[in-house]
Amino acid sequence: MPSLAEFQLLPLTPMAGQPQLPPAGLKAALTDPAASQMTDLRLGACVKVDHRDGIAPTLHVMQRAGVRMAFVTGVGGELIGLVTADDLQGERPMLRAMSDRIGVEELTLDQVMAPLAQWQVLDAWQVEHSRIGHVAATMRRHGLRYLLVVERQAKATEIRGVFSARRLEQALGIELGTALHSRSFAEIEAALAR
Repeated sequence: MPSLAEFQLLPLTPMAGQPQLPPAGLKAALTDPAASQMTDLRLGACVKVDHRDGIAPTLHVMQRAGVRMAFVTGVGGELIGLVTADDLQGERPMLRAMSDRIGVEELTLDQVMAPLAQWQVLDAWQVEHSRIGHVAATMRRHGLRYLLVVERQAKATEIRGVFSARRLEQALGIELGTALHSRSFAEIEAALAR
Protein backbone atom coordinates (compact mmCIF):
# COMPACT_ATOMS: atom_id res chain seq x y z
CA MET A 1 0.00 0.00 0.00
CA PRO A 2 1.48 3.39 -0.95
CA SER A 3 2.26 5.93 1.72
CA LEU A 4 1.31 9.60 1.65
CA ALA A 5 4.97 10.57 1.19
CA GLU A 6 4.90 9.08 -2.32
CA PHE A 7 2.41 11.64 -3.63
CA GLN A 8 3.33 15.06 -5.02
CA LEU A 9 1.75 18.19 -3.62
CA LEU A 10 -0.80 19.98 -5.78
CA PRO A 11 -0.04 23.63 -6.58
CA LEU A 12 -2.12 26.17 -4.64
CA THR A 13 -2.84 29.68 -5.90
CA PRO A 14 -4.24 32.73 -4.09
CA MET A 15 -7.90 33.61 -4.59
CA ALA A 16 -8.34 36.30 -7.23
CA GLY A 17 -11.48 38.36 -7.68
CA GLN A 18 -14.86 37.90 -6.02
CA PRO A 19 -15.87 34.18 -5.95
CA GLN A 20 -19.48 33.09 -6.40
CA LEU A 21 -21.21 29.99 -5.13
CA PRO A 22 -22.89 27.67 -7.65
CA PRO A 23 -26.67 28.03 -8.05
CA ALA A 24 -28.61 26.47 -5.17
CA GLY A 25 -30.32 23.84 -7.25
CA LEU A 26 -29.36 22.93 -10.75
CA LYS A 27 -32.30 22.94 -13.14
CA ALA A 28 -33.25 19.74 -14.91
CA ALA A 29 -35.67 18.56 -17.58
CA LEU A 30 -37.99 15.56 -17.50
CA THR A 31 -35.97 14.04 -20.33
CA ASP A 32 -32.60 14.26 -18.51
CA PRO A 33 -31.05 10.97 -17.31
CA ALA A 34 -32.60 9.85 -14.03
CA ALA A 35 -29.20 9.31 -12.40
CA SER A 36 -28.47 13.04 -12.69
CA GLN A 37 -30.90 13.75 -9.82
CA MET A 38 -30.15 10.70 -7.66
CA THR A 39 -28.17 11.23 -4.48
CA ASP A 40 -25.43 8.61 -4.76
CA LEU A 41 -24.87 7.18 -1.27
CA ARG A 42 -21.48 5.82 -2.32
CA LEU A 43 -20.19 9.38 -2.69
CA GLY A 44 -21.43 10.83 0.56
CA ALA A 45 -22.14 9.74 4.08
CA CYS A 46 -25.68 8.86 5.04
CA VAL A 47 -27.09 9.40 8.50
CA LYS A 48 -27.70 6.31 10.60
CA VAL A 49 -29.61 6.44 13.89
CA ASP A 50 -30.34 3.79 16.48
CA HIS A 51 -33.84 2.33 16.78
CA ARG A 52 -33.91 3.26 20.49
CA ASP A 53 -33.25 6.97 19.83
CA GLY A 54 -35.99 9.48 20.53
CA ILE A 55 -37.62 11.82 18.04
CA ALA A 56 -36.12 15.11 19.23
CA PRO A 57 -32.50 13.87 19.33
CA THR A 58 -32.94 12.30 15.89
CA LEU A 59 -34.29 15.53 14.41
CA HIS A 60 -31.32 17.35 15.92
CA VAL A 61 -28.84 14.91 14.32
CA MET A 62 -30.61 15.22 10.96
CA GLN A 63 -30.61 19.02 11.12
CA ARG A 64 -26.91 19.12 12.00
CA ALA A 65 -26.15 16.82 9.06
CA GLY A 66 -28.39 18.83 6.72
CA VAL A 67 -30.55 15.85 5.74
CA ARG A 68 -34.25 15.08 5.93
CA MET A 69 -33.98 11.28 5.98
CA ALA A 70 -32.04 8.85 8.17
CA PHE A 71 -31.57 5.10 8.16
CA VAL A 72 -32.51 3.26 11.36
CA THR A 73 -30.26 0.48 12.66
CA GLY A 74 -31.11 -2.37 14.99
CA VAL A 75 -29.34 -3.93 17.96
CA GLY A 76 -26.51 -5.41 15.87
CA GLY A 77 -26.15 -2.37 13.64
CA GLU A 78 -28.18 -3.94 10.83
CA LEU A 79 -30.48 -1.76 8.75
CA ILE A 80 -34.10 -2.11 9.89
CA GLY A 81 -35.93 1.01 8.68
CA LEU A 82 -35.87 4.67 7.82
CA VAL A 83 -37.35 7.89 9.15
CA THR A 84 -37.90 11.24 7.52
CA ALA A 85 -38.14 14.68 9.06
CA ASP A 86 -41.69 14.90 7.72
CA ASP A 87 -42.60 11.67 9.53
CA LEU A 88 -41.05 12.82 12.80
CA GLN A 89 -42.64 16.28 12.68
CA GLY A 90 -45.98 15.14 11.29
CA GLU A 91 -48.98 13.33 12.70
CA ARG A 92 -47.42 9.87 12.92
CA PRO A 93 -45.73 10.36 16.32
CA MET A 94 -48.83 11.94 17.84
CA LEU A 95 -51.07 9.12 16.61
CA ARG A 96 -48.65 6.46 17.81
CA ALA A 97 -48.30 8.12 21.23
CA MET A 98 -52.08 8.29 21.57
CA SER A 99 -52.39 4.66 20.49
CA ASP A 100 -49.75 3.53 23.02
CA ARG A 101 -51.02 5.94 25.71
CA ILE A 102 -47.60 7.52 26.20
CA GLY A 103 -46.10 10.95 25.65
CA VAL A 104 -44.56 11.81 22.28
CA GLU A 105 -41.22 12.39 24.02
CA GLU A 106 -41.25 8.74 25.14
CA LEU A 107 -41.48 7.36 21.59
CA THR A 108 -38.47 5.67 20.04
CA LEU A 109 -37.69 5.42 16.35
CA ASP A 110 -38.72 1.78 16.12
CA GLN A 111 -42.27 2.94 16.92
CA VAL A 112 -42.47 5.52 14.10
CA MET A 113 -40.02 4.35 11.42
CA ALA A 114 -40.91 2.83 8.06
CA PRO A 115 -39.62 -0.76 8.46
CA LEU A 116 -37.75 -2.53 5.64
CA ALA A 117 -40.83 -4.55 4.73
CA GLN A 118 -42.67 -1.36 3.71
CA TRP A 119 -39.95 0.02 1.43
CA GLN A 120 -40.56 0.30 -2.28
CA VAL A 121 -37.30 0.49 -4.23
CA LEU A 122 -35.95 0.80 -7.76
CA ASP A 123 -33.21 -1.39 -9.15
CA ALA A 124 -30.06 0.51 -10.15
CA TRP A 125 -30.20 -0.90 -13.70
CA GLN A 126 -33.66 0.71 -14.12
CA VAL A 127 -32.27 4.09 -13.12
CA GLU A 128 -29.40 3.77 -15.60
CA HIS A 129 -31.92 3.40 -18.44
CA SER A 130 -34.56 5.90 -17.27
CA ARG A 131 -35.29 9.61 -17.43
CA ILE A 132 -36.14 11.98 -14.59
CA GLY A 133 -39.73 12.00 -15.85
CA HIS A 134 -40.00 8.25 -15.20
CA VAL A 135 -38.85 8.69 -11.60
CA ALA A 136 -41.07 11.75 -10.97
CA ALA A 137 -44.14 9.98 -12.39
CA THR A 138 -43.43 6.89 -10.27
CA MET A 139 -43.01 8.92 -7.09
CA ARG A 140 -46.20 10.89 -7.79
CA ARG A 141 -48.24 7.78 -8.60
CA HIS A 142 -47.12 5.92 -5.47
CA GLY A 143 -47.15 8.94 -3.14
CA LEU A 144 -43.45 8.71 -2.28
CA ARG A 145 -41.38 11.54 -0.84
CA TYR A 146 -38.23 9.38 -1.11
CA LEU A 147 -37.40 6.54 -3.45
CA LEU A 148 -34.45 4.29 -2.70
CA VAL A 149 -32.29 2.76 -5.42
CA VAL A 150 -30.73 -0.64 -4.77
CA GLU A 151 -28.23 -2.87 -6.50
CA ARG A 152 -28.95 -6.56 -6.05
CA GLN A 153 -25.82 -8.67 -5.88
CA ALA A 154 -25.37 -12.40 -5.42
CA LYS A 155 -24.91 -12.24 -1.65
CA ALA A 156 -26.51 -8.94 -0.68
CA THR A 157 -28.58 -5.96 -1.73
CA GLU A 158 -26.79 -2.62 -1.48
CA ILE A 159 -28.57 0.72 -1.22
CA ARG A 160 -26.95 2.79 -3.96
CA GLY A 161 -28.89 6.02 -3.83
CA VAL A 162 -32.05 7.94 -3.15
CA PHE A 163 -34.39 10.24 -5.04
CA SER A 164 -36.03 13.04 -3.09
CA ALA A 165 -39.35 14.57 -4.18
CA ARG A 166 -38.21 17.94 -2.83
CA ARG A 167 -35.03 17.85 -4.92
CA LEU A 168 -36.94 16.84 -8.05
CA GLU A 169 -39.51 19.58 -7.49
CA GLN A 170 -36.77 22.20 -7.18
CA ALA A 171 -34.83 20.94 -10.19
CA LEU A 172 -37.87 20.57 -12.44
CA GLY A 173 -39.79 23.61 -11.26
CA ILE A 174 -42.95 21.53 -10.84
CA GLU A 175 -44.84 20.21 -7.86
CA LEU A 176 -45.22 16.48 -7.40
CA GLY A 177 -47.60 17.50 -4.70
CA THR A 178 -51.05 16.48 -3.72
CA ALA A 179 -50.65 12.75 -4.33
CA LEU A 180 -47.64 12.72 -2.00
CA HIS A 181 -49.69 14.16 0.83
CA SER A 182 -52.82 12.08 0.30
CA ARG A 183 -51.00 8.97 1.45
CA SER A 184 -50.31 10.44 4.89
CA PHE A 185 -53.97 11.47 5.26
CA ALA A 186 -54.99 7.93 4.38
CA GLU A 187 -52.60 6.66 7.04
CA ILE A 188 -54.16 9.04 9.58
CA GLU A 189 -57.65 7.92 8.71
CA ALA A 190 -56.65 4.26 9.01
CA ALA A 191 -55.01 4.89 12.39
CA LEU A 192 -58.04 6.74 13.73
CA ALA A 193 -60.32 3.93 12.59
CA ARG A 194 -58.43 1.40 14.78
